[in-house]
Amino acid sequence: MYKNRIEIIKKHLDIDNTTTTSNNKNGTLEKELFNSIDTNINVGELKLLIDSVEASKYKDATREFIKNHPKFKENFIGLDMASYRQLVLEQCVAIANSGLIHLTDIKSNLHRYAGAVEIFSLYNNNVCTKLGVHYTLFGGTIMFLGTSRHEKYIEDANTLKTMGCFAMTEIGHGSNVRGIETTAHYDKQSKEFIIHSPTPTSEKFWIGGSYLHATYTTVFANLIIDGTNHGVHAFVVPLRCPKSGSMMKGVTVKDCGHKLGLNGIDNGQIRFNQVRIPRENLLNKYSDVSEDGVYKSQFNTPIKNFAATMAPFIVGRMAITKGCSGAAKTSLSIAIEFSHVRKQFGPSANNELPLITLSSQQRRLMAPLARTILFDLYIQRLTNELCQEKLPASIHAHCSGIKAIYSWFCVAALQTCREACGGQGYRSANRIAEFKNDCDIVCTYEGDNTVLMQQLAKYLLGLKEKQTNTTTNRIYLDGEDAKSLLFNFSNIHQLFETREEIRLAELKQIIGNSKESAYFAFNNAIPWAVKLGFAHMTKIVFQNSVNTLRLKNVKPLAHLIMLDALVSIEEDLGWFVSNHLISPNVAQSIPFLIQDLCFEVTKVSKQIIASFDIPENCKPSSKDLISDLF
Repeated sequence: MYKNRIEIIKKHLDIDNTTTTSNNKNGTLEKELFNSIDTNINVGELKLLIDSVEASKYKDATREFIKNHPKFKENFIGLDMASYRQLVLEQCVAIANSGLIHLTDIKSNLHRYAGAVEIFSLYNNNVCTKLGVHYTLFGGTIMFLGTSRHEKYIEDANTLKTMGCFAMTEIGHGSNVRGIETTAHYDKQSKEFIIHSPTPTSEKFWIGGSYLHATYTTVFANLIIDGTNHGVHAFVVPLRCPKSGSMMKGVTVKDCGHKLGLNGIDNGQIRFNQVRIPRENLLNKYSDVSEDGVYKSQFNTPIKNFAATMAPFIVGRMAITKGCSGAAKTSLSIAIEFSHVRKQFGPSANNELPLITLSSQQRRLMAPLARTILFDLYIQRLTNELCQEKLPASIHAHCSGIKAIYSWFCVAALQTCREACGGQGYRSANRIAEFKNDCDIVCTYEGDNTVLMQQLAKYLLGLKEKQTNTTTNRIYLDGEDAKSLLFNFSNIHQLFETREEIRLAELKQIIGNSKESAYFAFNNAIPWAVKLGFAHMTKIVFQNSVNTLRLKNVKPLAHLIMLDALVSIEEDLGWFVSNHLISPNVAQSIPFLIQDLCFEVTKVSKQIIASFDIPENCKPSSKDLISDLF
């Protein structure tokens, strides 16, 4: 069975069913890879590349705010949960009153908002999470799903005189939003909606900001008129009186309690007991209910209305990757600076050398350093696309994909940074542990990563027939000069392109051969769908990086691209060899080429992390991570 499947896929991809060794010559972009790295790095130029021209001034303004505002000089390590939540609230209020960001930025100036969130995540993920809930999620529903009748919420929310939260997730339903149980029955006599939690599992859960601070929440509930369920819609529901702060009638909020991380966020469990809200509190951009109870929608089915309702939240997924970016960059900077000053072992007992001279330390830190920067460059592209009047059809799938692969990568990178600092990385005072715990949840909130990869795979399956039937001779890297074969961006692109084509053809065949229903056919193929998602995202991140290099040959970008590309190949090396894309001889050279690139990038690692321009109060008090002990 499996042999037949492989043969069919092979015939699908190979026009003449032959393999050839690539004869592509190395281009001008790759030439510098064959020499020692130029250590004369222009830090300012690299900083502008990583920050982006569009967001640079906003990021610099945020850096200055973090450096100078007294609330960002207060110690949060070891705070009890109540004090931590209060500090994060005060920090967010300070940000709101600073003018650095505005509630409408999510729609009118995404570069400003996303840039600020990324820089705040260099400091602490609790701050950018609370900002995200209020500005991206609550603010996003007002801006993207509301109409002029909801503009009244903007002014006070912009300065946090009132705070909003986002009540979608329930105890019984997370990723499957269409399955939520909360109801919104329309009462024609009073012209009100009645928001209700009909079962214990319908209670909203993990609602950030709801337990202590939120005045309003956007509730996602089934809109029901005269027994007809029109599907999930969004409603603005007051949780507390804006003046007194007292809980509204019928609303009960419990504390979700202590968590693995993000304990500066007051997550709550909300139960609604026949809570009445005005008819106008329905966010009615796409659908509305008249006073006499007539439902009107721009769409002819609840499914299409639901899809339109969910569409704006792709911005939130992009914003979450900004939190990953900041945590990774600060933690990598801490680990790399520590490795340059911490001495351990050497050629003789009285000649200990810095950890960074160890090949293992170079390998474990330079590879994630490269990937962090390339992921950031790709997010710049997505941010620009989100600012377009007409969004590309791929935007939802790619925001889902980058959120998944960046957060998975971030969690792994933070563990690497922790281990690279030994026991000192375990101390909370040295910050990595806090980032590590806070970022763990990113893999499952705003979309479970495995589910997001399935969404990406379904998008790829749904595209019109890809050009797999017109693929030229399939690449096969074989020869004595492995370095020339691999230090070739065209060859790397062909490898990634071919892998995606094979993965796509394989997934199509597995689903097509199934005798079960469409649901179970795809369900049985989810592991292959996730692999297709990885293959696609690896390819487009690589493509974007090379395109950036062509436009802005900022050093050491070429080395970072090649390092990450070879690491990506090594992560799936058995597959490339078994599918006859790379010969065993060339495959054996890859770990050595990776190590050579790590050695070269290490030479400029201090300049690279300097280009991140991380405020000192985002990092431990000393680079050696031990001076505070004496």
